[in-house]
Amino acid sequence: MYPKKSIRELPKDLRPREKLAKFGASNLSDEELLAVIFGSGTKGEDVISLASKVVSLGWETLMSMDVEELTKKIKGLGFAKACQLKAVIELAKRINDPYGDFKISNPQDAYNFVKKKVLFDERREHLIALYLTPTNKVVDYEVVAIGKMNSLYAEPKDILYTAVKKACSSLIVLHNHPKGDARPSKEDIEFTKRLKQACELLGFELLDHIIINQKEFFSFRSNGLL
Repeated sequence: MYPKKSIRELPKDLRPREKLAKFGASNLSDEELLAVIFGSGTKGEDVISLASKVVSLGWETLMSMDVEELTKKIKGLGFAKACQLKAVIELAKRINDPYGDFKISNPQDAYNFVKKKVLFDERREHLIALYLTPTNKVVDYEVVAIGKMNSLYAEPKDILYTAVKKACSSLIVLHNHPKGDARPSKEDIEFTKRLKQACELLGFELLDHIIINQKEFFSFRSNGLL
């Protein structure tokens, strides 16, 4: 095993903060960047060693873990540093997502968002949910279900599971009609009523249900059905 230097053993100008200031952030390793974010280590472990231990798990694994899981999995990683880590991961995700700060102000915005983000199989119906903040920014979106040409089955719980998990404020659902016009069927209207009731029960607001086809869309809210 090759020996590793602790942060105290490094020349001052090669310590993470000083190195970043002198050479730029792009010249730091993942461990060094994380050490800058953490700022300090823990009793018995310097910040570079702690950062190295965290990074060794892999970013995909770290993204999938919550704060409690991180503190249990990584010895020496306390609550505050676990929160710092999750905040940095979320910021990176938002920076790399062109719609991370996208705000839905009307049905056209929702339609445009889904058209750009979801690759539809035009032979099947797709049910998509948009999860929003109190200011209608997109927290996340999900293809909840994929059905057949003229039918799709889903329950409100399939949509609301993620709404609870994401702690959103409101949501918009959309589904496509591969053939025919965008007007709702009796089943679409009944499902919307059930979903609205379930949302109200759990404290979410159903802002709209939008049906789309290749040329146009139909908004339940704009047409007085919500």
